[in-house]
Amino acid sequence: MSALNKLLLTRLRDRNAAVRVEEGRVRQIDFAPSQAEEEIGAVYVGKVRNIVKNIQAAFVEYRPGVNGFYSLAENRRHLYTDGREHSVLKAGDEILVQVSRAAVKTKDAVLTSRISLTGVYAVYIAGTEKKSAQLNISKKITDVSWREAAETWWEKQELTDCEVILRTNAAQADFSLVEEEIRTLSDTFRKMLEHAPSRVLFSVLYRPESFSLREAKGIPQNEEWEIVSDQPEIMTELKEYAGPLPKLRFYDDASYSLSALYSLETELERALKKTVWLKSGGYLVIEPTEAMTVIDVNTGKNTEKRTAEETYFKTNLEAAAEIAVQLRLRNLSGIIIVDFIDMDSPDQKKTLLQTLRNYLQKDPVKTAAVDITALGLVELTRKKISRPLHEIIKEKEIPVIIRNYRHTSSIKIYFRGNVLNISKSKYLSKKKMLEVIKQNEEKIYEQYLKIISKENDKMK
Repeated sequence: MSALNKLLLTRLRDRNAAVRVEEGRVRQIDFAPSQAEEEIGAVYVGKVRNIVKNIQAAFVEYRPGVNGFYSLAENRRHLYTDGREHSVLKAGDEILVQVSRAAVKTKDAVLTSRISLTGVYAVYIAGTEKKSAQLNISKKITDVSWREAAETWWEKQELTDCEVILRTNAAQADFSLVEEEIRTLSDTFRKMLEHAPSRVLFSVLYRPESFSLREAKGIPQNEEWEIVSDQPEIMTELKEYAGPLPKLRFYDDASYSLSALYSLETELERALKKTVWLKSGGYLVIEPTEAMTVIDVNTGKNTEKRTAEETYFKTNLEAAAEIAVQLRLRNLSGIIIVDFIDMDSPDQKKTLLQTLRNYLQKDPVKTAAVDITALGLVELTRKKISRPLHEIIKEKEIPVIIRNYRHTSSIKIYFRGNVLNISKSKYLSKKKMLEVIKQNEEKIYEQYLKIISKENDKMK
């Protein structure tokens, strides 16, 4: 029997991608991180360059010439490379730091002394301020009896100076397996401390596992899931991994790619469009902005023979289900405002809000429907884990546009109402082209999507 849910590990737009297909539909698309983001999770031997007391922070050089922001308010315990306790952190001290957030534009990377190591069943966090060990259990685990059993099991553990978070996969495993994994993670941290005194400045003491392995470990470890890949090197890596993983299957049909089988390019294009059509004929308009994301619900082409109030209610319920899907698929986070179709009935509004909350509970990322405002708008919040899908794609695609436009015989792009032809025989200089692209990024990107869509149609 084929697994209901699949994790696809493949290449998509010249980049390693992990796609989660649940109940026959693409629910999540993740791309391998950029070079800067790849640093996240790595542990370095860093040197404190200066202390800025008014913002309670230090700047630590963790790579030659590269500083990171180190909050003194959040990092009260420092991991000195000499293994000793110091009275106060000062410039020149060498400490262990982990990159918790990548550098973005003019902002430095964020560093922490709370070393976090992730396993299949648990997350082990060392360098905590408290000497006693702390246990936290994923909120996704709602089984009260299991949580009580976990608390009882934890009381028997002899751990100190750490925090352990039990992931959702722990609920499906024997506690002996969880205990073994925690011991392995603890040993990894202990070896870092042992090696630190003999390592030179800027040494890397730990690097997180590859993107593909992290994704494989992040899905539920049960028979309802299988991992499918058409990349031999990825499949080899997963088979060599000693820990638990769902069923692995290598896809080797040369006549029809894995991407084509699941229409991944089409799914990706849909996830980048503003308009999302509903089966009833209604539609959503999704507009990400700097401050928040705004979603508008419309009846559109809904022609069912119902009263207006019934039509609005049904369209809103259908929209609630689709909004939960789109938030996860597009990886939208922060504040989200949803303008549902106006309804007069208080009971219908209450039902709609509860229905939306039920759908949002399925999201692996913490998401909440706050309330309905006086203007009838629904406020949502979603925790930010990584950048939204549209930002990742645009960052990747603009260089591709430059390359394609310079080496394709003739492509027409509209700039401010004029047609600009770029060809092998006659094209703008690279510097000028970059200026034009920067000024007209949105138009170029829309045109590029149309070109890709036409190419896909020809291949079908």
